[in-house]
Amino acid sequence: MGLFPIEPILPINPIHAQTSDHFFDSIDKEIQAELSKEIWLSAEGNIFFIDNEYFGDRISGYTLPGFVLQPKVAWKLHHDVTLKGGLHWLHYWGAREYPSVTSYDAYPLYDSVSRPMHILPWLQVKMKLSNRWELTLGSLDASGHGLPRPLYNEEIALVGDPEAGFELKYEGPTGIPFIWTNLDLWTDWREYIWDRSPVPERFTAGLSGDLQTFYADWGLYIPLHFIVQHEGGQNMSVSHNINNNFNFSTGLRVNKPFREQMVDLSCRVMWYHQHGNAAIPFSKGWGIYPALSVTNGLNYKLSVSYWQGKDFVPLLGSWHFSNLSANTAGLTFDRTRVVTLQASWMKSYPTWPRKCHLVIYGTLYHYLPSTGTFADGTTQEYGHRNQFSVGVSLSFYPTIKLH
Repeated sequence: MGLFPIEPILPINPIHAQTSDHFFDSIDKEIQAELSKEIWLSAEGNIFFIDNEYFGDRISGYTLPGFVLQPKVAWKLHHDVTLKGGLHWLHYWGAREYPSVTSYDAYPLYDSVSRPMHILPWLQVKMKLSNRWELTLGSLDASGHGLPRPLYNEEIALVGDPEAGFELKYEGPTGIPFIWTNLDLWTDWREYIWDRSPVPERFTAGLSGDLQTFYADWGLYIPLHFIVQHEGGQNMSVSHNINNNFNFSTGLRVNKPFREQMVDLSCRVMWYHQHGNAAIPFSKGWGIYPALSVTNGLNYKLSVSYWQGKDFVPLLGSWHFSNLSANTAGLTFDRTRVVTLQASWMKSYPTWPRKCHLVIYGTLYHYLPSTGTFADGTTQEYGHRNQFSVGVSLSFYPTIKLH
């Protein structure tokens, strides 16, 4: 993904995950549980309509009407090894051509060189190394890696190209009494280069997880997140700089069931750091992100959060949390303060092998006053402003046995 993403909301697998503040997660574990040493055909997909009503000098609005379809064949090679292969097809209703680019940074800019469809190969090998470790090579499953919204723009998992590289997961004890952990280490290779290439290689790597402990029905977590975007490479045909951009995050999170709801309270501190990227005016920055959510299983989620950041750049996160403007070149903000309210409702039809999930959501962003500085040094005061986003998404996972 690129350094300038757009605001997302739903990926291909919108299932609530208690390990993140998103209303989704991959259902790959459910699919794996159903597979034996047989061959299966699946058609994972998502039909969506998303309307982002954003105005002003910070971020422009856009509408995403279309679908994502991933027809796959899954072959259980061994009890601990699964091979999947297929295609990834992204289509926007009304689009007759797509920009010819090597990778999508979520919603792409239009240019004169185009192609009629956006279809990519999808191939994955998933290996269970032990009871605690799992390795994935090739195409990765659409998910947010448990990252909070300022660090991961949920729409990337929906309309961005699938991540591809490797992913190593661990879930289990830490060796410290009463302390467990889940870790997700991955690399997403975005730009491959040949010898004497005129363009640099690009990849995103990350480590996400938490330390967790439980007492009665209380859960206590220390989240840990790290992301780096690298741009560089050797033996290029042009002189170049090696650019590295970093996001870090940690904090504290507590949840507790209350009657039929799960109440989740968290506060995270986040940092941005860059090395060698002259295009970014900030060398380092920070942000603080307290959030409260109430979830009723897979039926609904209500959440409220507050963000305050200075000189912060989200590498994969929502641009609402950035101190850079996404639509006005050179415009920076002295601070970004935004209150976010979100409501999501889900209707699930979980009967195997014809699973599907309907999600309807709405998000309100309320910006507090800030001062903007343009590229020529002039300044402008920005007052209170509301932005909102609404959307509907239908995910489906039909699966049939071939042999």
